[in-house]
Amino acid sequence: IEATRQAYDVALAKWKTEKQNIEKTIITTRYEILQMDHAKDRLMRIGSVEQWISEHFVNLMDVMERTMLLAVYHEFNDLFCKWFSLLVDDETISARLDANFTPSITQNGHDAIYTNLSGGERTAICLAFRLALNKVINDVVSTIRTKDVLLLDEPTDGFSDGQLDRVRDVLDALGLEQIIVVSHEVKVESFVNHVIRIEKSDHQSKILA
Repeated sequence: IEATRQAYDVALAKWKTEKQNIEKTIITTRYEILQMDHAKDRLMRIGSVEQWISEHFVNLMDVMERTMLLAVYHEFNDLFCKWFSLLVDDETISARLDANFTPSITQNGHDAIYTNLSGGERTAICLAFRLALNKVINDVVSTIRTKDVLLLDEPTDGFSDGQLDRVRDVLDALGLEQIIVVSHEVKVESFVNHVIRIEKSDHQSKILA
């Protein structure tokens, strides 16, 4: 009888241990199922958001971008044409912006290639584009704090004396409080208020007294 009782106690202890292990496994499994349910819900929400973005939001942004660019395009193109015509006094050549905001040049009634233009004409295109872009950005972004400041680096490269005179008229027409022009053209000094001369020696630049 004693041996039977001991065997019973051992078996009972074994069963209790197995029961505890099974209960722990059940708890762990339930927790994992709960985590997977949460993950499934998040995945479904993400999928729903992704579908809304791809089917609706992207299209909405595309429409808004096209509308915005269309409004900006007219101002940008008008300004670009205006500044170019002031810088290049030649009725045989004109410039405008295409639908991609790329300068399109017409010379003697035919499309002209940018690389075939003279140095002064290429510079005029770049400067006109830069001035138009500056004005459009300032008009669109109201938080810019440098609206009345413009920095131009070598804006007259390849310009003739006549074009340099027209640059002065363009800068006056801008009506900005401060325009900083970096240039090697001596004539530019004649239509600025202050001149700062900088000399470069041994790869170092210094302001001359």
